[in-house]
Amino acid sequence: MRIRLNQLDAELAKKVLPVYLVTGDEPLLVQEALDSIRQQCKKTGFDERKILEVDRKFNWTTLSEEANTLSLFAEKTLTDLRLGKSKPGVPGGKALQLYCKNLPEDKVLLISAGKLDASTLKSKWCSSLDQAGAIIQIWPINLNEMPGWINQRALKMGLNIERDAISLLADRLEGNLLAAQQELEKLKLFLSDPNDSQASA
Repeated sequence: MRIRLNQLDAELAKKVLPVYLVTGDEPLLVQEALDSIRQQCKKTGFDERKILEVDRKFNWTTLSEEANTLSLFAEKTLTDLRLGKSKPGVPGGKALQLYCKNLPEDKVLLISAGKLDASTLKSKWCSSLDQAGAIIQIWPINLNEMPGWINQRALKMGLNIERDAISLLADRLEGNLLAAQQELEKLKLFLSDPNDSQASA
């Protein structure tokens, strides 16, 4: 299934799926989506986490070995498969399809990848992931959406910022979400500092 980023928390609260693919080129939003999935897995008893970094030397048999390995420390395991900007290629595609055909019990596979193009999202391995679990595509926030995004974030953090200030921030930050998040965090710290006379003014 395809899940929009704004639906992710609600879907996770209903049920943790056996497979997730998070793809996109907006680092902050990708990281937050991955963190949400990891946190929900932790809450539902997936206490052990294995990280598999995919590089040129990566052997895809590692994935099937991991799927069939019994954990000594925990009953449930989260396998964190990091593709980065690389694609799985033919061996990886086959390994992922095989994994989805024989889903291991008490394991969740969380795959993170850079932005995947339309043809890759229609590939057999992506279709297998789509059927077995969920694909979350992260879209960049465009400049027109930036003020609304900043306002939403600010409200979530308990900050009430005037419209002019939000517009100024959006113009200065030019779509850099990570910088926007950092500015809001600084503002929150400044306003919550009891030693700062301006904070309580």
